[in-house]
Amino acid sequence: MTFGQQVPATPRIAVLAGTPQLVRTARASGIETVFVHDAAQSAPAVAAEADMALAVDLTDTDALHAALAPLHAERPFARVLSLTERGLLPTAAVAERLGLPGNSLHTVSLLQDKQRMRELLNSRGIGPVHTAVPRDPADLAAFCRTAGGPVILKPAAGTSSQAVFRVPSAQAAQDVWRAFEAAGGTQPIAEEYLDGPEISVETFSYDGKHAVLAVTDKLVGTAFVETGHTQPSALPAPVLSDVAALVHAFLDAVGLTEGPAHTEVKVTGKGPRILESHNRIGGDKIRELLRRAYGLDVVALTAGCPLGLLRPPADPPVARRGAAIRFLTPPPGTVRNIALPDTDGTTAEIRLDVAVGDRVRPVRSSQDRAGYVIGDGANAADAARVCEELAGRVLIETGE
Repeated sequence: MTFGQQVPATPRIAVLAGTPQLVRTARASGIETVFVHDAAQSAPAVAAEADMALAVDLTDTDALHAALAPLHAERPFARVLSLTERGLLPTAAVAERLGLPGNSLHTVSLLQDKQRMRELLNSRGIGPVHTAVPRDPADLAAFCRTAGGPVILKPAAGTSSQAVFRVPSAQAAQDVWRAFEAAGGTQPIAEEYLDGPEISVETFSYDGKHAVLAVTDKLVGTAFVETGHTQPSALPAPVLSDVAALVHAFLDAVGLTEGPAHTEVKVTGKGPRILESHNRIGGDKIRELLRRAYGLDVVALTAGCPLGLLRPPADPPVARRGAAIRFLTPPPGTVRNIALPDTDGTTAEIRLDVAVGDRVRPVRSSQDRAGYVIGDGANAADAARVCEELAGRVLIETGE
């Protein structure tokens, strides 16, 4: 839909497994919402806020189509949308069945399969990365020898940094393979280890054109789990230009046409390289960082731009402030005591995901972190300083 094109007085969308923010933002924008949640689970609280709520098996495209098609025939949906990982594939599948615009099922499937995504990029020479699909530890060891250095072993469809392992040498392949399986890893893919800073690139696409909203500097801890984010990036302008060019080429290659995307990139000595991407807003409160640093509401853009209600964002927008988040990773053990610093006089917020008596696990995935400190400042360095000082004063005492 071209911006400004006339839309129905009350446009209607279906939201699959959506975040509360998407339903609330759509309704605040005058958009009627039909919220579809998984029939296997109790209805989330946000279902009561939608104009209509349906319980459907989200893995069953036929069931989704059967539930939405009569409503679509009665008064057409403008879009089917989702901003949650589990809702992206069902959204694309049922939108295609209904004949609605949006990102194709082929594109969304490609983004969720790291092996196919890498094969496409390598075939087109877009940031090529040496990769393999090992069937067993012997295959993994052979790839280590071929790569001539450390490699990364990860699930082709993994999320939240779960079951991602560095394989330092061929001799370690057997042990790492066991650890990968013990961590729940499936569909293994191995890639050459990419050395250099890791960043994420937030974009918004409209009518097949892509705008880079922000580049986020990332801190990565053990097991490749992220421990902090800062916006805007401190990388030099020429590097950021190369990153933007790579991400534009990547999004064109996979066929993304609209909505947000979160693309993770390594900046290596050979140039930037894509790690993975998702057609949704980045997790880890990146949505809030974008609001604090750039004044951007990407949820509102997701609902409003495809319907012609909001203008697409500028490329690139100008940061008004800096914003940062630092995650709390206390030592493993049972939480014995918690003490929080005073945040008066700052814009920072502290969120804890543990309480006294809870068990803190070793950090092997994003879900193992104990909370976060988020804040903003005059610039990125100032925001990072505020968060790190406060995080350093959060006491989460653990013991056995």
